Amino acid sequence: MQKRTPLKYKFEVRDNYVSVIVSGYFSLSEAKKMYTDALDTLVDKKFSKLFFDVHKVKGYVKTIDRYFLGEFAALESLKYMEKGLLGLTASFYGIEPIIDHERFGELVARNLGLNLKVTTDKTEALHFLGVE
Repeated sequence: MQKRTPLKYKFEVRDNYVSVIVSGYFSLSEAKKMYTDALDTLVDKKFSKLFFDVHKVKGYVKTIDRYFLGEFAALESLKYMEKGLLGLTASFYGIEPIIDHERFGELVARNLGLNLKVTTDKTEALHFLGVE
């Protein structure tokens, strides 16, 4: 049986946003930790734009995990507003099946107030942030 690489991520601070380069196999708990770490970085840098490049992520994301991740991202972002986060615009760029063609997680997060775009088009993801 092939060993699955845990989710790995690194932050790249750009001119006015933070880019998160992600690889490995999807795990809901690791994705939540990554999101919180990214919010910490935004607060530290006093930025409000976050770009996730998840096109190298592998595995399968259950529909319920998409719900929980969308909900977590929106609620965690609200908590970080109290910690000094100056608003938030976030985008995820990746490929199917990690990116859901129906964008269910995006819908959940947006319904809870998160300004979020999930797409399979990197240019579209950067355009949404206004950084390309």
